[in-house]
Amino acid sequence: MRDAFLLDPDRVHLNHGSYGAVPRVVEEAQRWQRDWVEANPSHRIRYDVVELVAQARATGAAFLDVEAESVALVPNVTHAVAVVLSSLARQGRLRAGDVVVTSTHGYGAVRDAIRLWCSWTGATTVPVAHPVGASSDDVVEAFARALDTLARQRRRVALVVVDAITSPTATCLPVRRLTAVCRSAGALSLVDAAHVPGQLPDGPGESGADFWTGAFHKWAFAARGTSALWASEGERQDLAPLTTSWGHGSGFPGAFDAHGTDDYSAWLALPDALAFWDELGGDAIAVRASALLERVVPLVDSAIAALGMPRAPSALPASPAPQMRLVPLPDGIGHTRESSDALIRDLGEQGVETAVVPFEGRGYLRLSAAPYNEWHDYERLATVLSNVIAPGRT
Repeated sequence: MRDAFLLDPDRVHLNHGSYGAVPRVVEEAQRWQRDWVEANPSHRIRYDVVELVAQARATGAAFLDVEAESVALVPNVTHAVAVVLSSLARQGRLRAGDVVVTSTHGYGAVRDAIRLWCSWTGATTVPVAHPVGASSDDVVEAFARALDTLARQRRRVALVVVDAITSPTATCLPVRRLTAVCRSAGALSLVDAAHVPGQLPDGPGESGADFWTGAFHKWAFAARGTSALWASEGERQDLAPLTTSWGHGSGFPGAFDAHGTDDYSAWLALPDALAFWDELGGDAIAVRASALLERVVPLVDSAIAALGMPRAPSALPASPAPQMRLVPLPDGIGHTRESSDALIRDLGEQGVETAVVPFEGRGYLRLSAAPYNEWHDYERLATVLSNVIAPGRT
């Protein structure tokens, strides 16, 4: 399987969750699309590309089990969140005094985008906290309690952002229950499902959300820059792209199909990526990955324990993501952005690429399992940990 990807064979790649990895067949399809356009850019950009984007978008929508008219292609999830926020602000539905509710487990760039739009509109953001090991009931209760408090304070909630799989803590959250809580409180909901396509069979249609966005370029093997923005029927007509181009006036999702002169080859190669995912077994990919992680997490955890450094007990996700797991690091290791970046670099110098996540004062390894990963990859990580983590290091 490693030969099916462009990955450096001399390195161990355990961080598929952050950026994905493009298979050779997808890279070749993207290159073919790019070369095809370059053979006659004047004609093909003007007349052919938008139609082909619409076809690729329809393929992506079918993969998510929703209608093609309900999905737009966007570069990434953070872009999709900005589209929703800007559209709400333009409509006067995100204004001074309003509140946007997030989670302390939310993706950093998304939380930054929310803070920025709140600063522009005079709205505020309220984060909902829940511990790493919280049960689904506890998470739902935390959101319900926050929304109830805001209601009693007579503060209008413009939007609630719900993470389907939390990025820093690799936890599956009860999306349908959370969006139901939002609906009961009279608030719009946006599901950040960046890690869902290709990892979970949960599409936007049954999420109960008003808006839903997920990345095809993580677990569905698309070329980077390929994500979906879905909107419920009552909300999609008011969404507008961040860039006004020749699709202006065509509504959702047509206005999103072309944002000007650009390279659309990543989007055009989406059908090839989804076909590759299907050929590898589809949903069985995540099943195999989860079984591998169940075996290797104790190996890595034991290697960290063998270092003999203090490590306070730490709860782990009650509902972990199928293809990602957390392993707690010793106290004072990887617990800040600076120290986590340093550890990532040090592991990289030893030939191992993985995610190090600081969350609420402690550091974690966030391990991924992709089709190209095997047991010995994690053995290599366990071996090099002793080279880069030593007593007294912070």
